[in-house]
Amino acid sequence: MKKQLLFLLMFSMTLGLVAQSDNCLKFDGVASRVKYSTDTTLDNLNGATDYTIEAWFYPTDADIHNRVILKRWYQFAITLYKNDLRRIYFTHYTNNGQDKTYVNSLYNVINLNEWNHVAVINNSTDNTLKIYVNGVDVTADTSGTATTHTALTLEANPGTSANFYVAYGGSGTVFNGFVDKVRIKKTAEDIANLNTNDPLAMPYTTDADTVLLLNFNEGTGTTTVNEATGTDADLECRGGCSEIPTWYPVQTTMVGVDSINQIDFSVYPNPVTAQGFVIKASDNQNIIKVQILDITGKIVRNFVNKAHLSQLKMATDNLMPGAYLVKVKTNEGTGVQKLLVK
Repeated sequence: MKKQLLFLLMFSMTLGLVAQSDNCLKFDGVASRVKYSTDTTLDNLNGATDYTIEAWFYPTDADIHNRVILKRWYQFAITLYKNDLRRIYFTHYTNNGQDKTYVNSLYNVINLNEWNHVAVINNSTDNTLKIYVNGVDVTADTSGTATTHTALTLEANPGTSANFYVAYGGSGTVFNGFVDKVRIKKTAEDIANLNTNDPLAMPYTTDADTVLLLNFNEGTGTTTVNEATGTDADLECRGGCSEIPTWYPVQTTMVGVDSINQIDFSVYPNPVTAQGFVIKASDNQNIIKVQILDITGKIVRNFVNKAHLSQLKMATDNLMPGAYLVKVKTNEGTGVQKLLVK
């Protein structure tokens, strides 16, 4: 019993520390974006024949046609394309943005309502440009030949408009969901050396080859720093509206909390033994769905309450002793509480 209580205490402390130190940004899919103005460091991408562009992203919109994750004007874009295909496009712009060359991924490589890692790696040594999603090479290739690499070419006179954007590529192409840990390097990294399976991993660090790094760990305010230069990027809403990107703890997204309207509910008894436990929503709210997640965020129990009752009795069969998270969705929002199974 003491061992389990100690584990729960450590689990609670871990959640608290993660929520404080590891943040991401939520974009509304309408106008919210991050804008990083062009500077000499960003312009070092011009002519780069080796580069790695990567980010963690969590799409929440069922309509994902042309949702731009990252874009540098007059140079490149990474885009989430079509819900029924769920593929990634990497676009290389030339001729003042009028000409476009696409490299796309295979179909159905993106998971909705989950964290995904995307990396575009251009390698001049083996003459390839590849797209990786969650650590897997998903570059579309029907000929058996790897896609030929291409240098990142900035237009000769882009003026001051060659900015870098997160979650924005123009009207109608705003990303809907969460983005975290954006990094661009002037090297062709080995995918095995990148973090492709844990959005809660330690923040990325910079080196001499890092052109842009946005860890999004500020948690407050209307700017986020490019750690490669110390220069701020602005959190904006295009067109002067007020819905700028929202700061969110990454841990919250890991347990799938998709509403900032956190509701109250009771879980008892807690700790729980073999007799099961009761979930009761406050104010007689209708419980729509209950999920039980383990410490890694994996869903181990999923229950849809078709009767929409305000109180449910849940069994503990097949739940090993340990700490869990109980996620409850009602007609008014979503909430999460800890549960200890003895």
